[in-house]
Amino acid sequence: MKQWFALYTQPRKEKVLDAEFKKRGIESFLPLKKSLRQWKDRKKLIEVPLFSSYVFVREEATNLYGVLQIPGCVRFIFFDGKPVPIPDYQIESVRILLEQEVEFELKSANAKVGDRVKIREGRFSGLCGVIKHEQNKTKFSIVIDALQVDMSIIVDKSEVQLVETIK
Repeated sequence: MKQWFALYTQPRKEKVLDAEFKKRGIESFLPLKKSLRQWKDRKKLIEVPLFSSYVFVREEATNLYGVLQIPGCVRFIFFDGKPVPIPDYQIESVRILLEQEVEFELKSANAKVGDRVKIREGRFSGLCGVIKHEQNKTKFSIVIDALQVDMSIIVDKSEVQLVETIK
């Protein structure tokens, strides 16, 4: 069964590896964000990796060694001697966040701090994450456990509806 894994790459090789994976028919995901860069004579909006030196690869655990043979690959994220699979909903949540211009708040008061939830409606439909509160605002956080990354956004109460707690 294919699962997502976080692959650590050589510095600045993320885009090259993502293209190579696609060329070889290996499903990969490289989240990119836009960044304004300043040169001496100009400014330019470019796309840079959201997670520096990481590419996500969807592959069977038995085939990971073959992926590592591609030049530029360093290692997969391991725990207790085994590669750590990343749940599909975490990858999908990052995809949804990148498709939207992020700034929003929560609608439901039913969810409590620490609940893992999924948004059912609105422009962030399908987004999964953890509820966090900060002062008078409600924060919705997407956590990628394997990378220990926490992406927080504010959810607009009028736009989205909170559904079930994900087990």
